[in-house]
Amino acid sequence: MFPLNGIRVLEIGRVFSAPYCAMMLGDMGAEVIKVERPGLGDESRSFGPPFISGESCYFLGLNRNKKSITLNLKTEVAREILCKLIKTTDVFVHNVLPDSIEKLGFSYEQVREMNPRLIYCCISGYGYESEFRNRPSQDIVAQSLSGIMSLTGEPDGRPMRVGLPITDFCAGLTAAYGIATALFQRHLTGDGTLITTSLLEVALSLTSYVSSGYFASRNIPERRGNAHASIVPYDVYQTADGWITIAIANEEMWQRFCDVLGDEDFANMARFTSNAQRVKHRDELNAILIQKLRLYKNKELAEKLKGAKVSCGEVNNMQDVFNSAEIRSLNMRTHCQHPITGNMEFIGTPLSFYQTSQNRDTCRLPPPRLGEQTEEILATLGYNQTQILSFRETGVV
Repeated sequence: MFPLNGIRVLEIGRVFSAPYCAMMLGDMGAEVIKVERPGLGDESRSFGPPFISGESCYFLGLNRNKKSITLNLKTEVAREILCKLIKTTDVFVHNVLPDSIEKLGFSYEQVREMNPRLIYCCISGYGYESEFRNRPSQDIVAQSLSGIMSLTGEPDGRPMRVGLPITDFCAGLTAAYGIATALFQRHLTGDGTLITTSLLEVALSLTSYVSSGYFASRNIPERRGNAHASIVPYDVYQTADGWITIAIANEEMWQRFCDVLGDEDFANMARFTSNAQRVKHRDELNAILIQKLRLYKNKELAEKLKGAKVSCGEVNNMQDVFNSAEIRSLNMRTHCQHPITGNMEFIGTPLSFYQTSQNRDTCRLPPPRLGEQTEEILATLGYNQTQILSFRETGVV
């Protein structure tokens, strides 16, 4: 039994944020119907390489536990079909530009007349009520405008984006969180609601304590590479044969770290005995650590530090990731049979519900082929085979 069993989600999603949100809801048991353009579909179907048997790995990674229906929403008949779907739906999530969805006839105000219990979620680039609401955006743009990019990269290098589309991920997660709370609210009141978020709002929220520091001091934070502005040591260090992250969270951990290095004098140096002092003397401390840590093999040092309960981790490539004991212990790899690619592996949901039978293996449906369930969905809405054939011939689906 999954928490969202019995909930139907309608997704008009492109590329990342809305598809990721809907996939999270699908992992929790919701029936997700993905509406795509005939012949084209979600443009992420063409993103690659890599492809598996012609299927985009990008698309496959964001669209499990969904059904796909194709609808040409430029036609009146397709819009009528979508209206029927909306009347049977609990959640409608999209990342279409607000003016574009309104012109099609599916803004919140328009949809609420069809289904007052509907939870309507819009993910935009710049904010639902912003004057820039109809400007397209991408993750890299949100990272740039929000200041995240100014904080990422080496001090003497150019600004860098975070290696994964972090604002897309977090916008999808934020939307899913909002939808879950709205479903609870609807359980109490019986009413649907409008939920909005955007890449830029989410990106700005991720600056949290950095923004607070700026408000307090008006000092502009600088890029520090992998280092932390307020904690030392907190960085990536080179060993004799690799790289390791070390993050000293408190003074007790600092003492344990020094014990592993076996240098009592080093631990008791006045300029290193508190985090504030270590921050003040970060360059001197890091110069010493660079010399000391290069004497260790990576695995040997990691095992000693982990044994002493010092926060640390080897810097893994993707092959290393799935060979590591920490990753294997999570059991997050899940499998699914795809009609084209065969057996597929995914990273499962990061959530566990221990009082139910649910586990990490949440892939009930493989990512759909374009329009794979069109006929099935149309049949549930009362259309017969003659009508469905006519829809295909006239370009409606």
